[in-house]
Amino acid sequence: MRRRVFLSGAILTGVGLPLLAGCKLPWQSKRQASSTSASAGGASGVPAASGVPQGWQELDAHVMGHHLGFQVSPLVRRDAKTTVLALKLTRAKDDASVKDIAESYIDGDGDVFKATHPLSRPGSNPAFEPAAGGVRLLDLPTNRVWVATTGVENKVKDNYNNLSLKPGESTSCFVLFGPVDAKQVTVFVPQAGFVTVNVLDSSAAAASGIDFKAIDKAFDSATIPHYTRDEADPKQALAAPVTIERYTKALDDSTSTHTGSKDITVTLASDVTFASDSADLTSAADAQLKTVSGQLAQYPAGGSLSIVGHTDDVQDDAYNQTLSEKRANAVKTRLEQLTKLDKWQTSVSGKGESEPRINDTSDEARAVNRRVEITLTPTGGTTPKNTAPSAGTGSLPETKGPVAKGPEGVTVKHDSGAQLTVTLDHVTRTGGYLLGQLHTTLSTTNSTNPTFYAWFDDEETFFTNSRGEDRSRDAVTYSANGLTLLAAGERIYPADYLDADLKTHVPLTELELTPPIKAGTATVCVIWPDPGGDTIILDHTAPRKEVADFAYRLTDIPVKNK
Repeated sequence: MRRRVFLSGAILTGVGLPLLAGCKLPWQSKRQASSTSASAGGASGVPAASGVPQGWQELDAHVMGHHLGFQVSPLVRRDAKTTVLALKLTRAKDDASVKDIAESYIDGDGDVFKATHPLSRPGSNPAFEPAAGGVRLLDLPTNRVWVATTGVENKVKDNYNNLSLKPGESTSCFVLFGPVDAKQVTVFVPQAGFVTVNVLDSSAAAASGIDFKAIDKAFDSATIPHYTRDEADPKQALAAPVTIERYTKALDDSTSTHTGSKDITVTLASDVTFASDSADLTSAADAQLKTVSGQLAQYPAGGSLSIVGHTDDVQDDAYNQTLSEKRANAVKTRLEQLTKLDKWQTSVSGKGESEPRINDTSDEARAVNRRVEITLTPTGGTTPKNTAPSAGTGSLPETKGPVAKGPEGVTVKHDSGAQLTVTLDHVTRTGGYLLGQLHTTLSTTNSTNPTFYAWFDDEETFFTNSRGEDRSRDAVTYSANGLTLLAAGERIYPADYLDADLKTHVPLTELELTPPIKAGTATVCVIWPDPGGDTIILDHTAPRKEVADFAYRLTDIPVKNK
C-alpha cells in the first residue's frame, strides 16, 4: 500500500497563476508587481515594510539560453514545520528553439525546454527533487539562508518533474521550506534574480490565490515507476536556516579568512610564514600577522583566541607534533608584539600532521596542509564593532584575459571558436552583501565547445570548492563559484553556507549551469560579502595554461544601495 505523504503547499488558482491586475506578461519587463486585490500583504492584514512590493513578484530571465518569465508567490506558512513558495514559469512565444541552443538535441522531444536542471539543487534525485529545489530564501540582515527541503511540479498527468515548456507555454511548481520566522525574505531564483516577498500566516492563503489542498494532490500525482514515495519526503536536515558565511584569500595566497556567525579563522600558509622545516618567522610573516591584528582590532571587547599549528606528513609523527607547537608559539609571540591581547583568552597548540585539510600526498596538497590556523571568537559575534568594510583594491594581480568596465562588458574568446560576452551593469548593496546579475551571451563556430560552466567556476581547484573541502565535488561541479571580487588585497569569494545534506559549503550563486548549451543568453546571479566602496572589480581567474581562455575581469562596476 502506498503511503500518503502530507506535505504543505499552495497552488495558483486553477492549474496556473491568476494574472494580477495591472501586471505585464512575465517577459515584458523585469519588475516587481504592485499590490492588487490578490495581494498577499494587504489581504492578510500583515503590514508590509515601506517601499517593499506586496503580492506576487515578476522576474524576466534567461535560463540556459531560453527566455522565461517567472512569477513568484508570497511565502506562506502551512503549519509549524512547513513553509511553501509557488512559482509559475512561462516560456516566451518567440523563444529560440531547443535545437539551436542545446549542445545535444533529440528530435523526439520536439521543441521542449526542460527547466528542471538549472533550477535544481546539487545532488538532487531527478525523479522528485529538481522542481526549482535550487531556490533559496535569504534574510541578509541576520545572515541566514533557507534551503528547499523538496519540490514538485504542479501537473496531474505525466508528471516527471521536468518543468517542461514549449514556446508560449506555462507551468507551475511548489518549493517547500522549513519554518521561516522572518516577516519578509529575499527569494533567490536561479538564473532569474532576487525578489522580496512577505511571509504570511496560513489565514492569508486564500486571499493570495493559494489553495492548501493542491500541493498534496501534486505530490500524489508525481508517481514515477521504480521509485517509492519515501523519496519524495522533505529532507528535514535542511529545514532549519543556516548562517551565511564569508571566505576570502590574500591575493598572494599567504592567508585565507573564513567568517562564520560565531568565529573568524585566519589561515596562514606556513611556506610564507616560516623558513623550510623551521619555526623561525620569515620577513613576509609580518604582513600575514598584520592581517590578523587588523581583525583583532575590530573587536575591542575581545573574546577567545586559538592558535593551532599544522604540518604535512613528510617527517615522523613526533617531529611534526613538536614543529607544529613551535610554530604556533612563534605566531603568538609575534602577535603580542604587534597588538595587545589582554582582552583575549589565548590558547596555543599543535596538531602535527593529524588534521590535514586535504588527504593527499601531492606537493600541492602538502603545501595546503602546512599552516597555522588562528581562530577568533569575539564576544558578541562576528559583526565588526570598530571599523566599516574596507574599500580599495590594493595591487591587482595580473590577468590573462580581457579587461573592461562592467557596464560595457567583455568578450572572452576560447581557442575552440566559442566566445562569451559578459556584462554586469551594477550590483545592489543590502544587508552587508552585494547582489549581482551577470548578463552573458554564448556563441560558437565549432561543433566542439567548452562546457558553459567553465566560464564561471573556480578554475584554481579541481573537484572541490574554493575552501578545498573533500566532500564538495557534487556541490560545485557546475557552479559559478569562481566569480570573485578583488578588494583591499583580497580575493572575495561568493558568500556561502554549510549545507546539512551535502555536508559541505555551498556558494550563493548558480549551482547547476546545465544542460550544456552551444549558444544563447543566460542570467548568472551571485551574492558576495560587501567589501565597501562605490565600485567593485569582478575577476574570473584562470591560472593554468589549459584554462587561460576562460579568464576575464570587469572593473568600475557601480554599487547601488537598495
